[in-house]
Amino acid sequence: MRAVDDDTEMKVAILQKLQQWGKLPESDLSRMLRQYHLITDDFRDLEEEGLIELVFIGDEYVIGATRFGTLFLEQQEQEAQRAEEA
Repeated sequence: MRAVDDDTEMKVAILQKLQQWGKLPESDLSRMLRQYHLITDDFRDLEEEGLIELVFIGDEYVIGATRFGTLFLEQQEQEAQRAEEA
């Protein structure tokens, strides 16, 4: 049997914070979600997937959700709602 690393929960948590707060500096977002031990590479992976955008401003990245990220979050919330109803 093969173990699969599913990071959907982390993606949803990041996108929910961005939906709630708008664009955030990387350090603030990492502190809000300490339980995931986020590093810059985690955010780069999400940017490569098209879920977030990273813009370097000052001395750190500012992170914002993309349209695709917003749609991904809506889909995950709908799936969670369906699972609760079943």
